[in-house]
This record gives sequence, structure tokens and C-alpha cells, in this order.
Amino acid sequence: MNIIGQNIRKLRKAVGLTQIEFAKQINVSQGTLSDIEQGNCNPSMDTILSIHNQFEVTLDWLLKGSQRNSSHQIIMADLSSKELQLLNILRQMKPEDKEELLQYALIKSKHIKS
Repeated sequence: MNIIGQNIRKLRKAVGLTQIEFAKQINVSQGTLSDIEQGNCNPSMDTILSIHNQFEVTLDWLLKGSQRNSSHQIIMADLSSKELQLLNILRQMKPEDKEELLQYALIKSKHIKS
């Protein structure tokens, strides 16, 4: 397995998606994603950019596995499965729904601090 395939698999598992779900979000078939993860083929530039944009990972980490200047992977490694699930749901929401959810979370966090 190549480093790109390994990193894509790590990312997919970190966000709690199946190959089918992840493939749909980056506009490739499940078979193509499986081949990429296994190192049988390399992703196209469109696929790499789609992953970069959709999941907010650095190209440096995605292509080389470098952690330098990349806090996303360090943070994701520390998240629980529930936190990852919430993050995945949040990323799929409309901007106005994200704002509403943020306001709700801020209200709830004030109750926790009290």
C-alpha cells in the first residue's frame, strides 16, 4: 500500500465513513477508492483536491504523510468516535444550520461552566 492510499484509509476511518460513503463524498466509485487504499492505483488530481477540500486535510499530509504544519491530523487522532461523528455531520450541513448549531452549543457550554 502506498502512502497516499494509507492516508486516505486513515482519514476515512477517522471520520467514521464506509468506503461507499467516503467515495460518494469525493465523487469516485467504491471500487476506485478500494484500489487507491490498497495501493493498486493512485488518485487523480481531482480526487486529491476533493479530499483536501471536503475533509480539510493538508496536501502535504495527504501526499507525503508529513505532520509538519498540519494540526488537523493531530486533532483528529484525539477525537472520540462521537466527536468524529458530530464533525462529519457538521461538515455536511448548510452554513446557516452550522451557525444555528454553533449558537446552541455556545448556550449549552455556558450551562456546563455554571
